[in-house]
Amino acid sequence: MKKKTLCLLLVLVLTMGLTATFSFADSIGNGDASTYSTSSVGFGTKRLSDTKASASVNVIFTSVADDYVIAIVLQKKTSSGWVTATDVSGSAHYYRGSNKQIVLTYDEWTVKKGVVYRIKCVSTDMYDSGVEYKRTTYSDPF
Repeated sequence: MKKKTLCLLLVLVLTMGLTATFSFADSIGNGDASTYSTSSVGFGTKRLSDTKASASVNVIFTSVADDYVIAIVLQKKTSSGWVTATDVSGSAHYYRGSNKQIVLTYDEWTVKKGVVYRIKCVSTDMYDSGVEYKRTTYSDPF
């Protein structure tokens, strides 16, 4: 039921003029994209009002991860670059689980008027063989 609700919410948000960006795995070295553990990360971000923002993140691993941790971090733009928005309550959310290939998250924040934000997603997937992969991806600013 929770999965259905999240999926329906994502579809609703995407149809309401949502800014969506997708980042797909690059080829490296020998051009084999399967060397990446996260095959894609999709962002759906929306400024609901001057002081409300939401984001959904869809992470797809190349295969079923035995264990995973996904960190969703709200960042704000400053004169010196992008920093974690520590002045926003709940600026970092963590999703942990096991035996999944696709993970969909949804978060909302009360943000500051006039400040530009983005989402930093750090996905880590681990396998019983002892192998661990980590990938960092960023959304477009909103």
